[in-house]
Order: sequence, then C-alpha cells, then structure tokens
Amino acid sequence: MIIFQKIRYKNFLSTGNNFTEIDLTRHKTTLVVGQNGSGKSTMLDALSFGLFGKAHRKIGKPQLINSINGKGSLVEVEFKIGAAQFKIVRGDRPAKFEIWKNDEMINQSSHNKEYQRILEQNILKLNHKSFHQVVVLGSSNFVPFMQLNPHSRRLVIEDLLDIGVFSKMNQLLKEEVTAIKENLKDVSYQIDLTKNKVDTQKKYITDVKKITDEAITYKETQISTK
Repeated sequence: MIIFQKIRYKNFLSTGNNFTEIDLTRHKTTLVVGQNGSGKSTMLDALSFGLFGKAHRKIGKPQLINSINGKGSLVEVEFKIGAAQFKIVRGDRPAKFEIWKNDEMINQSSHNKEYQRILEQNILKLNHKSFHQVVVLGSSNFVPFMQLNPHSRRLVIEDLLDIGVFSKMNQLLKEEVTAIKENLKDVSYQIDLTKNKVDTQKKYITDVKKITDEAITYKETQISTK
C-alpha cells in the first residue's frame, strides 16, 4: 500500500519560487478545503506530475511551468511502501527526474522512459490511467470503470491485481505462434520445392531408362539380323 506523506512544489502552475508544502502525516486523514482557485487542483496536478510527469488535469507540460518565472519548476513527492521510504523529485527548466529509496538514489543510467517504467512497474505498481481510476478521482476527467473501453478496463484490473505478467505472457505466446506459423509456411514451401525436384528427377530417370531400353532393343535387333 502506498502511504503518501508529503508533497512540495514551486514554480508549478500558479505557485511562485517558494515551496508550497502539504504534510499528510500530521493526522490519519487530511482534508484540504478552499475556495475556487485556491490551489486544491494544483496539489493534485503536482502529485500526478511528480509521479508520472503528467498533470491530473488535461494541461500540456509547457503550461505547467509558472508563466512569470518561466523556469525552476520542481515537484517533490514523499511516500512509503511497506518499510521502504521513497522520494520522487521531478522538475522542468532545468529537467530533473530522481527516484530515491531509503535516502539512496536509484541508478539513473537508463533512459528517462525506462526510469519511469521502473517507478511505475516496480514501485508504484500503477500507471497514469490506473492512478486516476483508484487513487485520484476528479470530477473533471474521471471516467467510471464500466464506461472505459475494454482495453482500458483490462489495464486497470491488471494493475490492481498485479497480473500484468499474464498479458505479457500472452503477447509473447502470440509472437511465438506467429513465428511458428511463418516457419511452417517456409517449411511447407521447402517441402513442395523438394517434391518438385524429386518428381523432376524421377521423370529424368524414367526418360533416361526409356532411351536406354530403346537403344538396347535396337542393338539387339541389329545383332540378331547379322
């Protein structure tokens, strides 16, 4: 289970160059209230951006940076899974993406997409769509589960039950079946080609035998008439 502890962000959307921090560990349950435009949705956008590099609402990445400062956008998300403590640091202008586990940064040698895949598959066990179906339910873009298309429903269930491996196995099997079918086609072609060669060779042998027999008969006839 993911236990979110703290969210910090600056130069993100309407926030300025000083960190806005929400501490979720003071009480068992935290209720955030405020008037329209006070920043409640910004907090959700920051949480989503920190984890997935995408806002909760449909906002393009260039628009997530404070339009006045135009740089230094930074989001930090701290959470706990079991006994492990995690901290995700993600920013733009300059670009930054770090995953910390128990105060040690996870190796960044891989490409950003692979690094994000490590976060989603090995740590969160959720992708962006599943996160907004089961963790963040917003009235602006939430789609009820039964209204999702079959592919999206399957992805949500696989993430929740951690059974995505079966889809991967199914895909691998389909690829193997396709490869086997292609091999069968190639083998069938080679068999037909070999059969044609055998038939041609048999016909050649028959023709040669016929010519030989005729030559022998002719010679025998000549010998008998002398």
